[in-house]
Amino acid sequence: MNTGAKRFRRLTAKKIRSGVLAAGAALLSVNLGAQNVQLSVGFGEKDITPDLAVKNWVTGKPYPKVNDPLHTRVMVITDGRTKAVVVSLDLTDAGESATDEIREAVSRALKTRKDNILVTATHTHSAPWAPVYKNGYRGKENDTWWAIRYMPAQNEYPPFKKWMNKLLENVVAAAKEADNSLQPATVWIGKADISAYANNRRPVRPKWGVIKNDIPKGYSFKHEAYAPEVLTDGSNYGPMDRTMSLVSFRDRNGKNIASFYHMSVHSVAIYPYSDEISSDWPGEATKQIQKQLGGKAIFLQGAAGDINPWRRGREAVNEMGAGVAQRASKAYELSVQIATDSIRIERAEAALPLDKKGKERTGLALVPAEVQALAIGPLALVTLPGEPLTDMGASIRKRSPFPHTLVLGYSNGNGVHYVAPPGEKSKGGYEMESGTVGEDDAGLILIEAAVRLLDENVRIPSK
Repeated sequence: MNTGAKRFRRLTAKKIRSGVLAAGAALLSVNLGAQNVQLSVGFGEKDITPDLAVKNWVTGKPYPKVNDPLHTRVMVITDGRTKAVVVSLDLTDAGESATDEIREAVSRALKTRKDNILVTATHTHSAPWAPVYKNGYRGKENDTWWAIRYMPAQNEYPPFKKWMNKLLENVVAAAKEADNSLQPATVWIGKADISAYANNRRPVRPKWGVIKNDIPKGYSFKHEAYAPEVLTDGSNYGPMDRTMSLVSFRDRNGKNIASFYHMSVHSVAIYPYSDEISSDWPGEATKQIQKQLGGKAIFLQGAAGDINPWRRGREAVNEMGAGVAQRASKAYELSVQIATDSIRIERAEAALPLDKKGKERTGLALVPAEVQALAIGPLALVTLPGEPLTDMGASIRKRSPFPHTLVLGYSNGNGVHYVAPPGEKSKGGYEMESGTVGEDDAGLILIEAAVRLLDENVRIPSK
C-alpha cells in the first residue's frame, strides 16, 4: 500500500449513517435502492454584493465600482425523507469557517442535517474571500495568505463586518426561498464541449532539446502577440476536462425549474483587467443560460486549479457567457432523463500533511479537510477543498462507479489550497510552489477519500 493510502486509512474519520456498506468490489453488484423515486426541487437566490468600502484583496484598496452583482444561489433537493442543500457563493472560496457558519444557520432554518449541506464557491477573483467568523479551523492561519497580502484581515473593519452579517442572512433567506418553492421534478443530463473557452496554464515543457526560443520578451496573456491557441517554449499540452455537464430539473410539463451546469475553468476573465466587483464569466453565463432554458441556473466550479479562460477582458466575458449558454442550450435539447432513487449525501474528514511553509503558517503538521458526496441514481457530486488541478478530477472520475461524476473544487474549505496528484510538485510552477501548503501526497489522500465515498454510495440496479 502506498504512503498516501496508508495515511488516509490512519487519519480519516468517517461520519456515516447506519446501514452504509463498506467499500469493496462486491458493493458494485448489489441493488441497494428502489429506482425512480419522486424528487422535488426548489431554488432561491439573493444578492451578496459587499459595500464598495470593503477592500479588494488584490489591491488592498476599496472597490471602485460594481461591474455586476454577486449572488448566493441555493438549490434544495428532497426525496421526501432526505433534504440536500447546495449553496453556491459568488466568492473566491468557501472557507472552513464560513462553511461551518452557513451550515449551522441553514440547518436551523430548514430543519435539516448540517452534513446534508454542500457549500461551494464559483471562485471569481473579483469578489472577497469568504469571511472567517471564528478562528481555529486551520491552527494559527485564519485568512488565506492571498486575502491578506496587501492589507490586514478585515474582520473588525465595519463595512466588512456588516457584509459578513449580510452574507449569512441572505444565504439563509435564499435557502428558505428554495425550501418554500419545492415542486416535483424529473432529472435530466446533457453534456457539451467547452474546450474552445479554456486552456491549461501549466503546459508540459520539454526537459531537453530546445536550442533557440524566439518567444517575444514579456510574453503573457497581456502581450499584444498573445495567442492562447498556440503553445510556446516547445511545450506539450497539459490535461484539460473539456466537458460541461448540464443537470436540469424539469416539472411535469417538461419545463426547466432549475439547472446545475458544471465545468472546470478559472473565473478570471475580468480579473486582472478591472478592480471592480464582478461574478466574472460565470455570472454572464448564468444569466444567458437562464434566458435560453428558462428557470434558474447554478454554476458548479470543477477542478480548475490549472485551467484559465481562453481569453481575458470584458469582451471575453460576454463572448464566453454567450458561448457557454449556447452549448448549454444544445445540451438541454439533447439531454436524457436519468433514473432517480433516494438521495444519499455523506462526508469524510481527512488530515492532509503540510509542507514547511504550511507548518510555519498554521503551526500544524496536518490540516483537516473534507470530502463530500451527493448521489442520486447514476449522478454523483463529489467535493474537494481548495483548488484541485485537472488531474484530481480525472483521477476520481476514472475510478468512480457512477456514470456521471461531477467533481467540484472550492467547496467546504480550503484544505492545502492548490492540490494535485503526487508528482506535480516536482514540476514546479506557481500552483505547486507558492500556491500550495501541502506535501506531495495530499492530493492522493483526497482522491482516496472521494473514491471511497463514491463506492460506498453507489446503488446499481439489478438487470
